[in-house]
Amino acid sequence: MNNETFGITLQYAVCVKYKLENKISLKRIDENLLEKILKSNILGKIFNGRKPVKYLTNSKDFTSEFAKKCPHNFLLKNNETLSVKSFKGNGKMFAPKVVGQSGLKVLNHYFGDLYNEEITRDNFKQFCLDNVSDILPILIDYALVSDFNCWFYIKDNNFHYEILKRGDLPELTFDYKNFTFSKFKSSKLVA
Repeated sequence: MNNETFGITLQYAVCVKYKLENKISLKRIDENLLEKILKSNILGKIFNGRKPVKYLTNSKDFTSEFAKKCPHNFLLKNNETLSVKSFKGNGKMFAPKVVGQSGLKVLNHYFGDLYNEEITRDNFKQFCLDNVSDILPILIDYALVSDFNCWFYIKDNNFHYEILKRGDLPELTFDYKNFTFSKFKSSKLVA
């Protein structure tokens, strides 16, 4: 089972438990994992006081010309949003929704004001090197775009989760001089 199957199975389990309409293909679900999630008490803990009322992942809610997919997984009864990131392995790595794996049009929309020219395949690496301290706060903002962000993972053969409330997150800033690069030279560093 890969991490995608792990995540889709978790989303499907939420839909089953809370009787949410969805179009998740059963071919994408791990039946054994689904049964374990539903038999455990983990979903009740995750959604304690935050009842999901709509499955958003495949909806057009909260989308735009630049955000083709809904950046949230669930709408809660109080009109707040919740997203789940699942991690099958030890690392908690993921691409932020909307901007994490964007094409050039979306990249230029969200980051173009940081660069003095259009971002292209040819200058993308240099753009990242020159603007890493400005890019990171935007990536983090979109990584935690929902009102509640749940990190779901297995550790020691048990389900675990962490809830990050968007309103509790500090304003993050980075200083370019605190970054170093081992292979590439940034034009900001070249004399």
